[in-house]
Amino acid sequence: MTAQTQDQEASKTVLLIGATGHLGGMIARELLKQGAGLRLLVRPKSRSKLDAEIAAKSEIFEDEEGAFDNVHTVVSAVQGGPATIVEAQLTWLRAARDAGVQRFIASDYSMNLFGLNDGENIHSDFRRAFASRAESERGDVGVVHLLNGAFLDRGVLFGFLGAFDLDKGEAYLWGDGDAKMEFTTFADTAAYAAAVAMDDRPVPDEIYVAGDVLTFDELVSEAEAGLGRSLTVKKLGTLADMDAEIDRRQADGHGGFSAIPLMYWRAMLSGKGRLGPLMNDRYPWIQPTSVRHYVATMAAGTA
Repeated sequence: MTAQTQDQEASKTVLLIGATGHLGGMIARELLKQGAGLRLLVRPKSRSKLDAEIAAKSEIFEDEEGAFDNVHTVVSAVQGGPATIVEAQLTWLRAARDAGVQRFIASDYSMNLFGLNDGENIHSDFRRAFASRAESERGDVGVVHLLNGAFLDRGVLFGFLGAFDLDKGEAYLWGDGDAKMEFTTFADTAAYAAAVAMDDRPVPDEIYVAGDVLTFDELVSEAEAGLGRSLTVKKLGTLADMDAEIDRRQADGHGGFSAIPLMYWRAMLSGKGRLGPLMNDRYPWIQPTSVRHYVATMAAGTA
């Protein structure tokens, strides 16, 4: 990104919703780094969770009144159920439309949720419902879905998904593992979100970015290289067996939430969550972190 581009971008005001979350805080820092005039929509009850440095460099609104005025892009980084992902985002999209905002980046940050069928992933269902309803609400606002594959970070690929247990030195496979899968860190996703927000060019409705694109065997090999030790692959069954396990967890009488990690991992292993052609080269100054490098930082205790 040239100094001239940075000067041009400095005039853009970006409204970020969800800055108190882990990814939202990273996006806030990237927007500041890339020269945005940062505005935050933060509810009074969440104000204490806001990073002090980010707050000091931002204009903060505690309700929607006036928050969308003279804004170039709205970036949503909220999490939650349909009340937040569908209804609240539609409310903000209408406010953006009425205020003449150019771009609305929805809170997706996931695999290609548009490749899934209803019911295959509960969280993706919410996001597709928003995308569908947004088409009739958006007016002249460009609604952008930033899709980055799976987060390769400690808390997701090496935690939430149940793909690895590094303490046991194990990796877990359902199916044949031949599908290519995309992996991206939170930090790189935040950098791409900020770049899309600040982009002077027309932006496609779907932006695909990733760090590494790997099969399961390649993923294990890269993780081993980063760790400096071997892992044992445990084959847990076919994809049909995985479907059955997800169905069993959904019928557990506790709302089926224990099935959600497997729903995400199934979308990756089956190839249904595969991204379209990567667009990393739109933002060449972002050099995303590889699985090998990230795992090496974990092994060194710096991630």
